[in-house]
Amino acid sequence: MFLLILALLGASGVFFFASATQYSGWSWSYELCQQGTIFCDHPSWILIAAGIAILFEMMRTMTNA
Repeated sequence: MFLLILALLGASGVFFFASATQYSGWSWSYELCQQGTIFCDHPSWILIAAGIAILFEMMRTMTNA
């Protein structure tokens, strides 16, 4: 679960950066935003998913204690 949370946080950072530099001439950010349009338009959705995963993991850990 820890790796999933890290992957979601990393992906959100990449999509935030790609959406900010989409029209600056960087081809990789333009291509990424063409393939993942919904995540470039709303990169905070990935952060919301990471927050839900963190809350789920906290609840699972607290019930095992």
